[in-house]
Amino acid sequence: MREELKSLWLTETIRLIENDSGRFADQDINRQVRATQSSPSARIIMRATILSRENGLLSAQKILLNAIKLSFLLLILLSIFLGASLAIGALSQNPVNLYWALFSLLGVHLITLTIWLGSFFFFGNLGGSILVYCWLWLAKKFSQKKTVQQLIPAFVELLGGRIRWLIGFVLNLFWTVILSTALLVLVVLFSTQHYSFKWKTTLLSSDTIIHLTHYLGVLPAQLGFPMPNDDVIRFSEQALNAGEVRASWAIWLLGIFIVYGLGIRFLCMVICGVNWQISSRQVKLNLKQPEYQILINELQPLLVNIEDADKQQNHTQWRSPVPINGDSKDAFMVAVEISEEWTPPDSITFLGFLNTREQRRKILDYLQLTPAKKLLIAIDTDRTPDRGVLNLLNQLMNKSQQHRIWFINHGKQFDNWQALSLQLAQPKWLNEDL
Repeated sequence: MREELKSLWLTETIRLIENDSGRFADQDINRQVRATQSSPSARIIMRATILSRENGLLSAQKILLNAIKLSFLLLILLSIFLGASLAIGALSQNPVNLYWALFSLLGVHLITLTIWLGSFFFFGNLGGSILVYCWLWLAKKFSQKKTVQQLIPAFVELLGGRIRWLIGFVLNLFWTVILSTALLVLVVLFSTQHYSFKWKTTLLSSDTIIHLTHYLGVLPAQLGFPMPNDDVIRFSEQALNAGEVRASWAIWLLGIFIVYGLGIRFLCMVICGVNWQISSRQVKLNLKQPEYQILINELQPLLVNIEDADKQQNHTQWRSPVPINGDSKDAFMVAVEISEEWTPPDSITFLGFLNTREQRRKILDYLQLTPAKKLLIAIDTDRTPDRGVLNLLNQLMNKSQQHRIWFINHGKQFDNWQALSLQLAQPKWLNEDL
């Protein structure tokens, strides 16, 4: 499967999961996506890919694809066995009842072909077969049940009516393998054993059998499979043992089987395969979905100039100006959960306080566009090192090449902060050579 289609599949899976269970914690991921200059569709796919990697959905997709490959191989082996059984069963008696053997070889194939064609044209989204359902059942057994419940509906939702081409290709591939194996076994049996052929009927006359034999043999005759002459057909009501008679009927039977069996299935397989290759490359996200419309608004690219962004969104100015041109050697300090009455040292470049959601968003957006070479994070140790603060510290650290923590005091939670074994430094660390 193409990587592009896998990414679209993951994106649709994320949409269905969030639609059922609510949004993922995606603030920092969205910020990474917004820092890229790409199309709305590409940004949505990038977000879904990162979420899938972090939430295990990417590995679940790989497990499912491996399970599908394994079950596919098992069904190919089953098809080979069925094809051999089909041929052996049709020639289980000697002399061979011609029309009964023909029905044994082509009956199930023609019935399933009729059902598939009907479902293909009238129920495009449901055009399947028992073999395909067996395939999916095996895939579920060999993979994680929970992830299958998320991934398979998303795949069907993504492809829509195009999935009938994939199902048709798989179905006809299995039948091509079955009939090819049967043909091979028939040729081997005809080549190594003597078979006599006869026809029997209670209701039909010999003339009717002759006409039916001619009708069935017209198309194979165009491809080089000659028909028995009328006398041979007429007298074959009793098994004839002459070598040329046996060969004539064997060639006629093989011609009918190839044209109305293997040939039809192979042609259907090729048509479905070509259409699947073409239609699968036309699969795109349906950006009209409400969930995608929300994401398009949320994933608008970040503005390079923070001051312009403030004017555009009517935000208040920062306490200190943010360097835009990198005059500070990209060494910054930020203050986390510290009162804004606190005054930072004059010798460093102070980006600002991270006390409110808006302040955090603004500084994290800036660091996403301009990652710091050095980042000093000032901490008030009177504050508890809870999960929210630690998550914020982790986001800040991921946006800098080097990072250190500065405890501005010896507060009530100092021992708890020290227990985290963070790398510490003083403000002078920022002015040291990078």
